Amino acid sequence: MSDDDSRKHLFARVECAVRGGFEDEEELLESLEQWVEDELGESSGVLTEQLQDHARKLLQEQRVREAGWSEPTLNDAIDSAFDELNQRGIVALENAGYTMSDGWSDVNEVASYQDTPPRGAVFYHGQDLERGVAGQGLMLAFGAYENNSAKHAAASLAIGREVCEVLGRHGVKTEWNGSVEERIQIPPFEWRKRRWSELARA
Repeated sequence: MSDDDSRKHLFARVECAVRGGFEDEEELLESLEQWVEDELGESSGVLTEQLQDHARKLLQEQRVREAGWSEPTLNDAIDSAFDELNQRGIVALENAGYTMSDGWSDVNEVASYQDTPPRGAVFYHGQDLERGVAGQGLMLAFGAYENNSAKHAAASLAIGREVCEVLGRHGVKTEWNGSVEERIQIPPFEWRKRRWSELARA
């Protein structure tokens, strides 16, 4: 990748992070120096400063945008559904790692700390988040914590059905062919994940 391509990629990554809504302002600004080093193989104070200025501008615009979200967003509904799934014994994580293997590593770690062993897990990872922010919908990975290999597929299918049912009750549409080989998809929607505000509870 050329330096120019790397620069474009970093600016696009900042835009995704701001719109994604997960890191707080300070956390995001502090991480940019490391992003530059990871991308270029060396530090660059000038580029880091440009990215920080860009991030501050985008964060300010996002804050104004978010102030207008008086109604529940689809992201609010996904948050609520994931809260319920966690209460029901399914580890449900948003923005878990960056890849599929990262995501499974993260949910397995959460599962290992729980007093009552969870029945299964569902998550989306950082690459899924990028596609979601870009308006391409959201893919969810899922599976059961079932050690008996003969029962694993059926248990995973049950987790998939439960995830779709809970999301549906929270007003989130899903598309899934009912196979353990396929991930659950939330069709394209406008990404509006809150960073500063909270939805007023009825």
